Amino acid sequence: MVENGKEALGSMGNDAPLTAMATQPCLMHEYFRQLFAQVTNPPIDPSLETYVGPEVPQNLLPSPILTIEEMNAMKNLKHAYPAWPSVTIDITFPKEEGLPGYQLALQRPTRVPLLALMACGGVHHHLVLQKMRAKVALMVETHEAREVHHLCVLVGYGADTVCPWLMMETIRKIGRENLIKSSMTVDELTTHYRHSIDHGILKVMSKMGISMLQSYKGAQILGRHSEVVERCFIGTASRVQGATFDLLALDAFELHECGWPMRETILPPGMPESGEYHWRDGGEAHINDSAGIANLQDAVREKNQTAYDGYALNANEQTKSIHLRGLLDFCY
Repeated sequence: MVENGKEALGSMGNDAPLTAMATQPCLMHEYFRQLFAQVTNPPIDPSLETYVGPEVPQNLLPSPILTIEEMNAMKNLKHAYPAWPSVTIDITFPKEEGLPGYQLALQRPTRVPLLALMACGGVHHHLVLQKMRAKVALMVETHEAREVHHLCVLVGYGADTVCPWLMMETIRKIGRENLIKSSMTVDELTTHYRHSIDHGILKVMSKMGISMLQSYKGAQILGRHSEVVERCFIGTASRVQGATFDLLALDAFELHECGWPMRETILPPGMPESGEYHWRDGGEAHINDSAGIANLQDAVREKNQTAYDGYALNANEQTKSIHLRGLLDFCY
């Protein structure tokens, strides 16, 4: 995305576990799945988007993705335009408060949950209920968002703009330390990243039959408990119960521990490989793991029935920890 300005794509489908069944801590965005329109007539073409008619005084941003400098400018816009005040809401809470502190943050008038998506959804729906949503712009500054799907979900649940500051800092590090084979400047790398995100959001909107960013609202949740949905994602379909506030808090604490461990230790040069995209020893389970692939190759090359039986057994066992159908059994 940074080097080529294009959305990262994979092949052969996603064989990782559903988020509700994952063994590694996950971001909240991964619980959501996009909806899409079966048919749109005429076909939606985001390249033809334009503004029509007069508008009230407002800031027109070319992209919903802000850099750190642009986010700081928006925070201080009130100094140049007093009629457009801004308020920064802290969405963190003291680590020593533990699991109870995670839910207590929901009750405080000036504190909201740690996860940016939950905070954004909660504030958005509260403003809707108070009939004040049209009077407020929500700008989210988060370290969690990095992929197209992450930004899509944030926008879909009320964010008007998003500043993925950790990704922006990562881009600076890439440019400063020449981590990719390119002579591009940091500004050019940042432009490539924003272009890939913008194109990805437009692609998702087109599949949903939506032509305006303001209309992009809607998703379905898989594996989220109703107590979370009713508080922060009102009206979203969640057909399977799952993670409660306590389980989400445990994920948040585990991710926090990776960056700021409580015990004195030598930090590794990077985050441990979670196996989110590819199978890694000690990481997340995948249907296509090394043992299954080896058995399949042996079965095809040598016409080995025993190897195929081993592949089938491995795939069936892996399904139990990855798909909902693996949790079902037949009653005879």
